Amino acid sequence: MKTLLLHPIVPFRVLWGKFHKGGGFIPPLGLMSIASYIRQKGYSVKILDTGVEGIGEKELEKLLADEKYDIIGISCFTNTADYSFQTAALVRRILPNAFIVLGGVHTTVLPERTLRECPEADIVVIGEGEQSFFELVDWKNKKNKRLKDIEGIAFREGKELCRTRKRPTIVDLDSLPMFAYDLLDLKKYLPHPTQYKRLPSFPILASRGCPFMCTFCSASKVHGKRLRMRSLDSVFKEIDFLIERYGAKGIYIQDSSFTHSKPYVKEFCERLIKDKYKLSWMCNARVDQIDEDLVKLMKKAGCWQVTIGVESANDTSLNLIKKRQNKKDIIKAIRIVKKAGIQVMACYILGLPGEKPEEVENTINFARSLATHTALFFLPVPYPGTELLEQCRESGGLREDVAWEDYGSTDFSNPIYVNPLLGKSRMIDYYNKAHAKFYSSPAVVATNLLSIKSIEDIKRYWRAFNALLGLKEN
Repeated sequence: MKTLLLHPIVPFRVLWGKFHKGGGFIPPLGLMSIASYIRQKGYSVKILDTGVEGIGEKELEKLLADEKYDIIGISCFTNTADYSFQTAALVRRILPNAFIVLGGVHTTVLPERTLRECPEADIVVIGEGEQSFFELVDWKNKKNKRLKDIEGIAFREGKELCRTRKRPTIVDLDSLPMFAYDLLDLKKYLPHPTQYKRLPSFPILASRGCPFMCTFCSASKVHGKRLRMRSLDSVFKEIDFLIERYGAKGIYIQDSSFTHSKPYVKEFCERLIKDKYKLSWMCNARVDQIDEDLVKLMKKAGCWQVTIGVESANDTSLNLIKKRQNKKDIIKAIRIVKKAGIQVMACYILGLPGEKPEEVENTINFARSLATHTALFFLPVPYPGTELLEQCRESGGLREDVAWEDYGSTDFSNPIYVNPLLGKSRMIDYYNKAHAKFYSSPAVVATNLLSIKSIEDIKRYWRAFNALLGLKEN
């Protein structure tokens, strides 16, 4: 049977909103991991990323009609769920007998609802997809077990919706084969300008799972709260492959927090230094995981940027979202990173439940005073399955007429949650004001100008500048 893993047709502006002029594509790591896993088990598979290939409905219809795939897996995230459903409907129209599987964070949190809203889907995967999807392919080929015996899925049985036992997360990440890079044209992928220093640059995952309790985050819904680390031998094998095969000059580590284990990061850096890698790399870090010695070593090993979730300048809001940090900790951590010569990208959420106008102003002014190289501002996005959703509901500000597309975090012209103490128009004004005040700050301008060291830096900043200009669009 012929198997295809498909990234759904999603308009570029839906992905990037007003920042579309600086938007880009990154390889679909989830599909790549599933592909490599089922290939290791003896099944052939292809990946089609419709976005990076510029494939619309007509092109996809022709490709499906020509190839006649038997099994099609479609990725499904909340802000693009409707497009996953539309793509599934297209597949069903062209290949009425195809076995259609949807998977991702959205199906994990809302499996039964996904089946109701997407009648074309035969199965949805709950949690990590490698083993479940392989067993579905194996079942479809051999029919050697009952569907209900496959863990981590939901399906229809007559008029009933059935959910099987929860599948445990994969403990030994080294047992997973390397991502199926060869199934994609990596030359077509250009990351967002905040994700690279030099090109080509590629994403890396060193761990899965997040033990923290941030109420706005749904990352642990798929990969669980238990942190599982790949061995450094496995990570460096992949880095070496990317350098040798694709000429990688940079990597962006996509772990929720790469600095969780200081001994791990220390050894990672020491290997980069000892073996004289010339990689520019970036990662995410928590305030409570930063210390001066570690950051100095990271800089020496080629780290050029750290992304830090500041979220708010108000301790009441930080406590509400269970961030486990305060304003004093934030200031200290960012000073340490900047002093080491590493750029900081800080993230903020404006208008959290209970925040008054003066508290939103406080966060905007705080961001400006920190003068990090980059700041990303968001309004609250209460994703399904998160505690923030309940907090927003309790405060009385959730919209009733929400479409899945509204869950994007790049266009807040119609917020899902409207803080009753602020109102919709004021929240949108704050969102736009935050960017304008931050990027017009003389300290921020000077910080970024001093960071320009090459022609590539100029090109990257130009892309970022054009992205910010999109905020002025109506």
